[in-house]
Amino acid sequence: MKIALLFAGQGAQTVGMGKDLAAASPAAAALFAQADAQLGYSLSNLAFEGPAEELTKTAVFQPALYVHGLACLAAIRERLPNFTVAA
Repeated sequence: MKIALLFAGQGAQTVGMGKDLAAASPAAAALFAQADAQLGYSLSNLAFEGPAEELTKTAVFQPALYVHGLACLAAIRERLPNFTVAA
């Protein structure tokens, strides 16, 4: 069986996205922290707490969705170390 992953795109962002995931997964939390450090602002705070007006700006939601997708994959691999994807 082959598995393909699809990640959310523009319009899928919502305040609170990734908050529960980061709380439950150290790997996901680490990715959000790494993004915060690389970007020079708290992307995690904007994703977790908003405000929605900031999160819907292209310069914010694009990296937020990207990091959220990677955090989802990291959380899966944290629990299923042999998890592989074909696409």
